[in-house]
Parts: sequence; structure tokens; C-alpha cells
Amino acid sequence: MTVDTTPRFAIADVVAFAREIYDLTAAASPLPSERDQNFALDAVSGEKYILKIAKSDEERSVLELQNAALTHAAERAPDLALPRVVPAASGENMATIGNKHGKTYFVRLLTWLHGEIFVHAFPHDAVLLASLGAVLGDVDRALQGFSHGAMHRELYWDVKRADLALEHLSLLPTEQQSVVRHFMHAWRAVEWKALRHSLIHGDANDYNVLVREGRVVGLLDFGDMVYSAVVCDLAIALAYALLDQPDPLAASVPIIRAYHSRFALTKSEIDALYPLMTARLCMTLCYAAYNAQVKSGDAYQLVTAGPAWTLLQRLIGVPRDAVHHLFRRSVETL
Repeated sequence: MTVDTTPRFAIADVVAFAREIYDLTAAASPLPSERDQNFALDAVSGEKYILKIAKSDEERSVLELQNAALTHAAERAPDLALPRVVPAASGENMATIGNKHGKTYFVRLLTWLHGEIFVHAFPHDAVLLASLGAVLGDVDRALQGFSHGAMHRELYWDVKRADLALEHLSLLPTEQQSVVRHFMHAWRAVEWKALRHSLIHGDANDYNVLVREGRVVGLLDFGDMVYSAVVCDLAIALAYALLDQPDPLAASVPIIRAYHSRFALTKSEIDALYPLMTARLCMTLCYAAYNAQVKSGDAYQLVTAGPAWTLLQRLIGVPRDAVHHLFRRSVETL
């Protein structure tokens, strides 16, 4: 997580890039992002886009992976709302820009998907939750069989590499450290060889899930795609969808049931789901503590830490066997 690789272009720069690279006359406004720099572009033609500037050390192959996976998923699941890559005026799907210090960055343009993000879509009722599970199941099914050389990468947000987050454990208060160690003990017992692996979206958090008319219709931001255990996708979605729920475990049922109806879970995946979900919450705490030091001026870096801690506190008193039983019953009743 090298801080100085993050692009920091001004809005005026982005307006110029849109004109010079994409032949677009547009107004630009910044969007939140952890590592990259994203902007909404409102073109004078009435169309809207997202311009994405990758961090300076991003490998071109990783961005090509994202482009190819988006095309693949769109072809296999045409009803899903997924961003499409917009080529530059030159016909290329990616361009290179530079800053005044001589650093270069890859830039891409994607279509804008209309709707609202999950965190702002209310109510978070059973219908919305079930649609989240269904869409995620459709995405994971669509990505089956897809292959790309860049998908086998080490990504610190990959739940399979959750132990990397523990490098920052000492930054947490003593009570939080104890809770993280408790849940990470279960993560260490996960039998990864028993789980199906594939390319996954990897970040279905409540800011990356698109909602229209009370239902989830698609996913945003494929920047954390990685080859990992497929069930990690569901675990990540659960970790964020259950934040601030009055009864988080009850809220998990429609998500799991709908996912299973679209992409059937194996017994090993169901058994691993809870440890993976809580590990993602632990990762959120650790990385938020790190970002609080290195990106103290960016409130987006800390937006989930408070709710994640609250949820972990609520879950620590629940017997693990009871959760596993609930998860198993969620799919057995179908």
C-alpha cells in the first residue's frame, strides 16, 4: 500500500484529459476511491461517464484483466447492470497520462450506470437483500471459466490473504485487537483446498452495489478482481450488507438463499462463509487504522470502520455453531 502512487490530478486536468483523449467536452466531479482517482464526467451531449485514473504502479495487465472480465460477464449475464469500457478517440481501451513530476498513469473511461448505491438505498428490506444475493450469484456464475494471466496476483484486500491486514493490528485499541484475534482464529482454520476458486469481483461493499427501484441490479468498481475462493464474494457482500441491520444474522438469510438459488453453494463453502465474513470485517478495521495515519484527510477511508466494529461486537457473543446452523438452513429449505 504505497501512498505516493495515488494520483492527485485537479478537476481542470481531468476536463482536459476528457477533451484530448476522448474528444469529450464535459464537466468533472470527484468520486471516492481508496487507491485510484475517479471522476464523474457530465458531457455536454447529455451522456455521463466515469473516468478512472489508476495508481502509478498499477500494472497494465491488471487493468486489461478488468476490461476483459467486464466484457465476458456482460456477454454471459446481459441483464446485469455492469459498466462498459469506452474506447479513446484513438480506438484504444486505455490511455497514458502524466503529471508535472514525470509520473505516468493509466486512464480509462467507463459508462455511467444510473441508480443509487446500496448504502443510500432504503429500506434494506428482504427484497433488497435477496436481490443482492441473486445479482452476486449471477456475477460469480458468469465469471466461471474465465481466465486471464493477471488474475493470479497478490491483493491485500483478498480475504484469502486476510492475514496481511494483521500487520496493522497494533494500531487498534486493545479491545479491538482481542476481538480481531478471536475471529481470525476461525479464518486460520478454513480449508481452502475444499473451496472452488475462480476470478471474483472481490469488493461488493455497500458503495459498489447498484440499486434501482428497491432492487440490486448490478455491481460497480471491478478494481479488486482476483483469483480466489468464490465464496469470498458472498462473504464480502454479507460483511457490508449486515452493517447497521437491527438483526444482522436474520438479514443474512435472504442474501444467502438468493445467492444459492443462482449459484449453488457447496457444504464446504457454507461452512467457510462465516469465518470469511468476519475476517473481512477484521480487515476493514486494520486497514482503516492504517489509512487513518497515512490518509488522515480522506474521510472515505474510515467510513466503514465504526459500523464494522459495532457488528463484530454484536457477533462475538453469538455461538459459532448457531451461525453455521442458520447458514445451512438458509439453503436446505430451498
